[in-house]
Amino acid sequence: MPRAGAAARPPPGSIVARGGRRAGPPLRLNRLVVRVATPLGGPGRVALVTQGCKVNQYDTQVLLERFLAQGWELVRFGEPADLTVINSCTVTAGADADLRRLVARARRASAQGRVLLTGCLAEVDPAGGAALPGVDLVVGNRRKGELLALLAGAAPQAQSFPARVGDDPITRLDGRGRAILKIQDGCNLRCSFCIVPRARGASRSRGAAETLGRARLLAEHGYREVVLSGIQLGFYRDPDGAARDLAALLEQLLAGTRDLRFRLGSLLPRHLSPALRALFRAEPARLCPHFHLSLQSGDDGVLRAMKRPYRQAHYRALAETLCAELVDPCLGTDLIVGHPGEDAAAFARGLDFVASLPLAYGHVFPFSPRPGTAAAALPGGGTAAEKAARGRALRELLAEKGAAYRERQRGRRLAVITEEQGAGGVWIGTSENYQRVALRGARAAAGELLAARVTGTAGPLLSAEAVGAGAPV
Repeated sequence: MPRAGAAARPPPGSIVARGGRRAGPPLRLNRLVVRVATPLGGPGRVALVTQGCKVNQYDTQVLLERFLAQGWELVRFGEPADLTVINSCTVTAGADADLRRLVARARRASAQGRVLLTGCLAEVDPAGGAALPGVDLVVGNRRKGELLALLAGAAPQAQSFPARVGDDPITRLDGRGRAILKIQDGCNLRCSFCIVPRARGASRSRGAAETLGRARLLAEHGYREVVLSGIQLGFYRDPDGAARDLAALLEQLLAGTRDLRFRLGSLLPRHLSPALRALFRAEPARLCPHFHLSLQSGDDGVLRAMKRPYRQAHYRALAETLCAELVDPCLGTDLIVGHPGEDAAAFARGLDFVASLPLAYGHVFPFSPRPGTAAAALPGGGTAAEKAARGRALRELLAEKGAAYRERQRGRRLAVITEEQGAGGVWIGTSENYQRVALRGARAAAGELLAARVTGTAGPLLSAEAVGAGAPV
């Protein structure tokens, strides 16, 4: 059955339903008439899958909690389910292609089940999401909190993004080791290539007191590390006024918890303030010396075209300062190749700049024109073959830097959280400086924080021995 009102294009955040099975009465929403599927009629089997960033991962966990609280049974993605929820990303064209494959897989697994699309693509292009073969319902980010009520037949309420982060209690604390805690969402920048502000809205934050309460709850349930996550973490501002910025929030978290270490998600270089760096110097055991500082390009001309709020000199100075103040911190970044304005000479300058930085890893993406962004209609950036060659050159350079960083860890004592057990009793875990470690000689369970001495490298892993047969840190 075709969707009613198919000629109209829904505004971002709209709820769009395909009426292919058991269609219900039409719903008028923002001048668009869509046909809403009949409510599912009660809890059943639900599968959830996430694309993209740690914020999306956190949002999926919140949805899972809400489904479980209403009696739904969780099944693995790819198994038969009454409802499959796909929390989408649309940062790149590659993410859109991956989404199409996920929808097809969900439909193959559950021919009679429903497929619900939410997340960032659902927010910025609900009609495009609804047009994907196999998708039954599309719910944008601003209405993600209403998702279960909508499934039960309620009318949508939210017309804008929430004013703060919150109202997302997580009670299913049966994991161990490392937990994601979203403290910020949205972005106030307007980088030329980025669709995230449209997908996530303006910056907003979780209250400091609520954040501390969540961290304490995680510690009580056995977690040893909390990854503080956000779309632009450095924009954190306590909506209740108790913590003026991210550094002040960290001070409160350190004072209000014990036996818990904290890791920061991605930051803009300008947000790693002197006050924040001072905390890392003062609390080396509890603040992980790992900084993901998005660069995007190593050429100042391209950075201007991207509308990024920093230049080479600022980035280099910050990286060198971190390495001078801390013991061999792990620095990572993101890079885009083929942005409009990047010719061969600009790329060569950028490659030389990246080569000069003390990076331990990086992620490289080809430029993807996103509809509605400033860069979408701009020419230049090179051919597809040129972009592919640039990407290979950067990845090879970053692989060399990663290998050199791992080699420098030989002989160091690190604090490793055990996460999964491999063959021969070897535990695989994550160190404070964001290294994957194969740990031998540990008498441990999942989620323990152990001292380890690095003995060598094994491809992308560090090899290590538990200190004192698995002595805790």
